Amino acid sequence: MKLAGVNYLGDLPTLVASKNQLFKKYQLDVDVSFNHSGKQSLEALRAGKVDFALVSPTAFTLDKLVNAKNERQDNEPVILGNLLHSTLMNQILTTSNGKKNQTVTDLTGGRIGLVKGTNSEYLWWIYSVFYQVNTKKIDIIDLPISELGRALMDGKVDAIVTWQPWTNHFIAEYGDQLQQVEGSHVYTAKWLLITSRQMAEQKPQQCQQLLMAYGDAINLIHSDTEVVMDLYTTDVRQNAILGQNYLPGLHQLNLNWSLISELHQNIQWAKLNNFPGADKPIDVTSWFAPEPLEAVQPYLVKIPMIRSEENQ
Repeated sequence: MKLAGVNYLGDLPTLVASKNQLFKKYQLDVDVSFNHSGKQSLEALRAGKVDFALVSPTAFTLDKLVNAKNERQDNEPVILGNLLHSTLMNQILTTSNGKKNQTVTDLTGGRIGLVKGTNSEYLWWIYSVFYQVNTKKIDIIDLPISELGRALMDGKVDAIVTWQPWTNHFIAEYGDQLQQVEGSHVYTAKWLLITSRQMAEQKPQQCQQLLMAYGDAINLIHSDTEVVMDLYTTDVRQNAILGQNYLPGLHQLNLNWSLISELHQNIQWAKLNNFPGADKPIDVTSWFAPEPLEAVQPYLVKIPMIRSEENQ
């Protein structure tokens, strides 16, 4: 089996499971690769290049909306579990020179660099709503994650929306020339393990084994945090990503109402921004494949099992 993870601190359980042979512990032969974003991993799943992928709720939601009319039920991506509930994954950075952008409100009239189609675009909207920023007075500049720091230093943008490990990478690269804009704590990141409907229904045992491996990885993060974070720092450096002093987020394996709420909020953002497919009635419970997780840890599944008509 093939699994596409992401070079992202929120995807720490995938790295831990892979490096500690936890997939093999459950008789799984998993070829693990890591992309720069969950959007790329989801595209690999859609293309049939991998069997499982890790992705943010935003990238997953936008994909489901745009493909709703042409979805093949056996091939549609579905959610097996959420692995994260953390406010430590995403940050807004600006320069410490020139204009003092100490809060999100100070960025009014500026240019924001981010990766469109990822949760960075969505969470910028969260920031702007929370701090009542007039988004019509903000220019969004779409850039690859690896180019955001240089764009900020060159004055092409006034602030960047980034995620770990890239936040610490940019801080390590540019030092005290950067500062974090207050307000990043208002967004709580989640991180989804997804597969195709066909895989979930035809190979439930493999899905269950995979979830058990992730459960063990999360337990290891909690019980041996220092060793795990040293492992993470070493791994990102091998990928030419600088930085240190990473802090793990709150990793939990579950399917619950907070994820449903997050998906609905993503849909509301998509509607307000006229994303394709966002104007149609949506049943988010159809996006889940809870049976594998329910089979191994039933108390971790706290979502409705009967699909209902949703219009949000």
